[in-house]
Amino acid sequence: MRILRNSFRLQNKDLRWYRDKYLAIVCLVCLVVGISLVSNWPPSRPELFRGLRFLSVAGLCLIISPRRAWVFTAVMVVVLLRAVVGFVFYHSVGALVVAVVSAALVYVGARRGAVNFPKAYQIDDYSYAELAIDCVVLGSLMMLYKTLS
Repeated sequence: MRILRNSFRLQNKDLRWYRDKYLAIVCLVCLVVGISLVSNWPPSRPELFRGLRFLSVAGLCLIISPRRAWVFTAVMVVVLLRAVVGFVFYHSVGALVVAVVSAALVYVGARRGAVNFPKAYQIDDYSYAELAIDCVVLGSLMMLYKTLS
């Protein structure tokens, strides 16, 4: 019964956890969208400006995040996975170069110890209450984007 009761209780009550999580999510989504818009070279002028706006939001999220190493590592892992998929399916040499560079950055960060940072706060198990919070926050961000675009 304790497991069922804890499933609906908010486990992570520190707001820094949510700040770091949402900054990482927004940074990853904006980076993927920005790269997708700019990747067809030469892109059309509206796509270029829209892609640069997304990339600037990703950069801003990386700058204002106090856990830059964590967010940067997550971004590099996503870029690495996308580049590997691009190389495997499309045999793109550019994707291979991007994969090697991002893997090297993750490796150097792990060797220097930048990735293994001490936890500044307690991170507990994920609960259904946090899932509801995530759905509301991410849904609000999607509605805000739709309204502004």
